Amino acid sequence: MPEPIPLFDAHLHPEALTDQDLESMRFFGVERALVVAHHFPEPTAKGLRQHFDQLVEKQLPRLERLGIRAWAALGVHPRCIPRRGLSEVLSHLPDYFEGGRVVALGETGLHVGGEEEEEAFLEQLALARQLKLRVVVHTPLKDKERHTRRILTLLRQSGVLPSRALVDHANARTVRTILEVGHWAGLTLHPEALQADRAVALVRRLGSERLVLDSDAGDGAGDILGLARTANLLGKAKLSERIVRRVTRDNAARFFQIHD
Repeated sequence: MPEPIPLFDAHLHPEALTDQDLESMRFFGVERALVVAHHFPEPTAKGLRQHFDQLVEKQLPRLERLGIRAWAALGVHPRCIPRRGLSEVLSHLPDYFEGGRVVALGETGLHVGGEEEEEAFLEQLALARQLKLRVVVHTPLKDKERHTRRILTLLRQSGVLPSRALVDHANARTVRTILEVGHWAGLTLHPEALQADRAVALVRRLGSERLVLDSDAGDGAGDILGLARTANLLGKAKLSERIVRRVTRDNAARFFQIHD
């Protein structure tokens, strides 16, 4: 059996995965991963801080123990905005960025839209601009094109440098626009988002510049081997090894400024 391509999964929710799931991912080539803050029922300011602590203090060491080098992105998901205490949560976020294990703010963005989501998104973008952070931006499954257009407008208004925003869960209708305005685009290999063969077709058409593949494994009925399967299909599609490595590993490391 040939050695698997070394992979960097740029969007992972390991708290919802078993050790066996993560061991399988590692066996099929995932050597690095970004653990991304998620949503949970009835969020509170205290619950969000506990979630952040759990990711940094438990999930990162757990991944390392299973052979996957890991970093985190922390932020308030649009489905996880507390009824009160958002400013308190954001006031504590800068503390997490000391030490080099938390490398981005996210995932933030819009899910159903509306004033509350937009205000929370803009507050986090203001913090990211102030701290010069990378941002992982969520786009929803439903009405993706309309919400993506609004997200891109808010990103432009925020003053965050386009090169510091990874707009994730892009699809065939949104990815080109995301790239054209200077952002990075994430293609999520998830049964509800993007199948492997469609991702291969997009890479063939768009190339590898500012394009990052990820799995979003741990969010619903995901595919823990989606990234490995797509990497294999990219090679079979006669794409160069350089392009395959860029979209499955090197671009993620470059965006999140991970050099070791």
